[in-house]
Amino acid sequence: MRRRLLLLRHGEVDYFPQGRPVPPEGVGLTERGRAQARAVGALLREVPLDLALHSGLPRTEETLALVLGGRSVPVEAWPEFQEIRPGRLKDLPDPRRAFLEAFRPQSLEERFLGGERYQDFLERVLAAYRRLLERAWDTLLLVAHGGVIRALLTHALTGRPGFLPLEVHPCGLSVLDLGEEGALLRLHNLTPYEPLPQDRRSTMEALWEAYRS
Repeated sequence: MRRRLLLLRHGEVDYFPQGRPVPPEGVGLTERGRAQARAVGALLREVPLDLALHSGLPRTEETLALVLGGRSVPVEAWPEFQEIRPGRLKDLPDPRRAFLEAFRPQSLEERFLGGERYQDFLERVLAAYRRLLERAWDTLLLVAHGGVIRALLTHALTGRPGFLPLEVHPCGLSVLDLGEEGALLRLHNLTPYEPLPQDRRSTMEALWEAYRS
């Protein structure tokens, strides 16, 4: 029997209020992000959960709390599932290119926005994923980040580290069924608050526009 892993990106946040970047470690949800999380909570209300994880950052912890809505589910924080860490944006020689090519590195030795190496990020995320699979559970909800979810889906579907061209919207829900035969992607990037997303920009395109404004 396959186990079911629910992957959920945190709700909408604002990394550049009034055009100024804020430390991503402390940013919380916007009001729209809270509404997005409540919409996911309504969708999952009758889904039995053995365990729920967040990355330890406020935006994932808050999203998970709103999704659970007081349900009695064991909750754990796994910092290994925190988002890939950027560097100092003002030090980037070509910030536009760094944003728009962020998850299309030519080499995993490159750094995300001048910060964490892609290789180091993938190693910590996939090591945590393997540890998670060693635990006993049937249905698990992980609230994490866009890069983390993309890395997990890429590994589950291809068996290799890297980044498939998958978009993950705020509070986008993906469902992986895991068995001895491998992984089955049942669902990707469902946004119950907006079933057909109108925004055709990628996450990094939207972030670039917010940064440069």
